[in-house]
Amino acid sequence: MKPEKQLFNKIIDKARESVLNFDSGEAESAVREAVDAGMDPVDLIELGFIEGMKEMGDRFEKGDVPLLHIFAASRIMEKGLSLLKSCAMENKLDLRIFGNIVMNV
Repeated sequence: MKPEKQLFNKIIDKARESVLNFDSGEAESAVREAVDAGMDPVDLIELGFIEGMKEMGDRFEKGDVPLLHIFAASRIMEKGLSLLKSCAMENKLDLRIFGNIVMNV
């Protein structure tokens, strides 16, 4: 596996884990690392944050976590997306977030 691909996978895993662990610091770190590495923000969102939310939803459906965990996880994802949007603006990336739709134009 290419070193760049390994780095991207590590960052994606960090974003996913930040949602599962309710860790806003880890979400922030994943966003900053992704921006610094030149990673596609859409990949970070879809493969990292959204996958973390899907896994949390699966845990809820199985009865492993209470509904409160869904709300807590979504707050972490929102914080990550907000920071990503700020970083995109700082780096003059043309990133559009419309609710659940993200476009890198």
